[in-house]
Amino acid sequence: MEYGENQHQIDFRVYIGILFFRWQTIAICFLYTLLACVLYLDFAPSRYRTFCKLMIYRDVTLNLQSGTDASPWKQFNAHIYLLQSEKLRARAVKKLFDKWGEVMGNRERMMLEVTAVPERRIGSTLDVSVQCWNKSYAESFLEALIEEHEAEWGSIQRAAADSASLMLEQELTRMEEKIRDAEDNLIEYQRLNDIARVEARGSMESRYLGALMERRSQLITELMLLEAQTPALKDASATVISDVHRLTRETGSVRALPEVEETEPDERSREGSTRSGDRGRDVPEPPARLPDSLKPEAVAGNEPAETSGWQDLRIKIAQLELKEKELLKNMEPEHPQVRAVRKEIEGAQNMLKVGAEIEIGRLKDRYKALSIQLAAVESAEYKWQAKNLLASQRRAELKRVASVVDRFEDNYKTLYQKLHDTRVAEELKAERFRSIESVTTEPRPIWPDPFKVLMMGLAIGLGSGLGIAFFAQTMDNKMQSISDVEKILGIPFLGGVPFWVHSGLDSTLRPIVTEEHSAGAVEAYRALRTSVLAAMAKEKENLLIVTSADSREGKTLTALNIAIMTAQMGKRVLLVDMDLRRGRLHRSLGLNREPGMTNVLKNTIPLRNVIQTTRIPNLDMVPAGESIDDAAELLQALDLKSVFDPLKQQYDYVVLDSSPVLRVTDTVILASHGIGVVLYVARVNHTPKPMIKYSLDMLKDARILGMIMNSIELHKVSSLYYAYQYPTYAYYSNAYAYGQDYYDGDLGSPDRKHRRHKPVSMDRRFSKFADWLRKNLLPSA
Repeated sequence: MEYGENQHQIDFRVYIGILFFRWQTIAICFLYTLLACVLYLDFAPSRYRTFCKLMIYRDVTLNLQSGTDASPWKQFNAHIYLLQSEKLRARAVKKLFDKWGEVMGNRERMMLEVTAVPERRIGSTLDVSVQCWNKSYAESFLEALIEEHEAEWGSIQRAAADSASLMLEQELTRMEEKIRDAEDNLIEYQRLNDIARVEARGSMESRYLGALMERRSQLITELMLLEAQTPALKDASATVISDVHRLTRETGSVRALPEVEETEPDERSREGSTRSGDRGRDVPEPPARLPDSLKPEAVAGNEPAETSGWQDLRIKIAQLELKEKELLKNMEPEHPQVRAVRKEIEGAQNMLKVGAEIEIGRLKDRYKALSIQLAAVESAEYKWQAKNLLASQRRAELKRVASVVDRFEDNYKTLYQKLHDTRVAEELKAERFRSIESVTTEPRPIWPDPFKVLMMGLAIGLGSGLGIAFFAQTMDNKMQSISDVEKILGIPFLGGVPFWVHSGLDSTLRPIVTEEHSAGAVEAYRALRTSVLAAMAKEKENLLIVTSADSREGKTLTALNIAIMTAQMGKRVLLVDMDLRRGRLHRSLGLNREPGMTNVLKNTIPLRNVIQTTRIPNLDMVPAGESIDDAAELLQALDLKSVFDPLKQQYDYVVLDSSPVLRVTDTVILASHGIGVVLYVARVNHTPKPMIKYSLDMLKDARILGMIMNSIELHKVSSLYYAYQYPTYAYYSNAYAYGQDYYDGDLGSPDRKHRRHKPVSMDRRFSKFADWLRKNLLPSA
């Protein structure tokens, strides 16, 4: 994966690498915490748990408030609060101080923390416990606390009952005053409005009004019948009209059926009647009586009694008709007797017609008379209604005033009943306490618990170690990874060199790649040579200036081995020691320091005279020369381009080992002339990033080819972290280890087989385990 791809994603393998890289910090924190836990277990005082079970219950037979849930376990919060309150605990301590004060030391140590938890198996039970190093004092403290709690709870109940009783008594007193005032208002209203006479007169008026309404209905009924019958009596005989007249009067005088209502006696109505003075007994009301002028008989009495004249006249006509038939049997129709009989028949028939007209007239006269009577009855009814309305309003107001008295009396009865129940409940002690398990102390201490302490130590140790490791990693400003090079410094990463710790290869400056046991080193520098030469080809430059921010970064060793590896390609390479103050390259190749580059700068010797041939084919070298103090002035005054251009033409590659940037200004002067590209060397986990950044700022006019990370510690357990950051170079570390094993003895040595199968050391085991984790958990190259 190239840098920049998915850089916002969180890769847990980075944190795994940090853990392995900082494992010493985590281990130290964990071991110290574990030691502290062991010391705590040895020296911490033991604490024992003292407990008892307290049952709080209420007798079912004494539960006077029906329909309310007064279960004692519903009130556990109050009991728990009291048991844990500082007030009750202070009382218990005060009670025990004379006996236990000297033993416990002071009151604060005697004030034990109380734990009260409801028992799940028994619903009305509390599990009360304390913890203390002194078992006897804990038992005494718990017993005293329960006694104080029982006394305090009883006083609270009595105070609550007394307060409720006082409040109810005051309310009853106020209710009595309200009842007296309401009764006085009722009596005064009865006196001012003469309620007895109003009720008597109102009852009479109601009866008269009912009678009038009944009579009005009868009149309306008869008028409706007359209006409906008149068109049908147009050609009827007098007899029919008379019978209809009689039937109409009878129908109009019919009374309505009385309504039967099932009523229940109302105590309040009877009590109100008793107070008003006129409603003590249920007296049946007499039926309503109308004046004679308004009775139905008054209209019908003025009419003449019904006679049978019209019926006799019809009989007479029938007899004459029969006589006429007998005469016609013996006589002619024109006979005088027949004619006389016909004349009598016609006279009787005319009389019947006249009678029908008379009866019709009587009906009309009755209709008019009924209309007049109806108007009179309605007028009387309206007047009685007005009088009855006033009486009804006064009776309604009386009922409202009486209902106020009834409501106050009902409230008084309810309050009095509650006062009685409260006093009875207090006297009978409804809520009780009982200790179902006596105060007991567990034989084994509950603290310190080895398992809990060790688990806490494990959590604290690992947590603090991880926190310190991550904090140290966050605050560490040293160069460590590829991302530091490319993201923070902004220059290309060209490769890395492993830390050759197996045989101390980094302790001396020598050509590692030429030694027989350095197969891993050859592979590492071969990869480094490839990346450096490729970068120089892109820049179209063959002069390489190798430098670093400070000393001991490995720049000289890197420059030497890169030059050797390049010469082994068949290229002509010139290695120039430009560290004019501390030049050491001549020692690595077995050459003399003088004459050298300082002699060229002084113009005492030509450059071609100071080039020395090394024992390595295709590799020549220019040593540093004699030590001088004014190297910077000489470099500044000399035209370096004219010095190195002939060398660039003569050799395929020219490698300059310059001095550290932050130590002297030689490298800055050398790079500012633009004679080549700069290769920067930094040591992993050694050089601070601000220092490197500052040195790069000093080389802002130079062409920076890239950076090489030196001393990658792939041999340690922390190699998991470096293997993730530098996956390619983990292989070279293993290759170097293989080359070391190969070099341990001669191939023909008789003990070669024995050496090959010697026991694997612990470091090798760690290395193999690190390789396995790298292959399975970390990304490959």
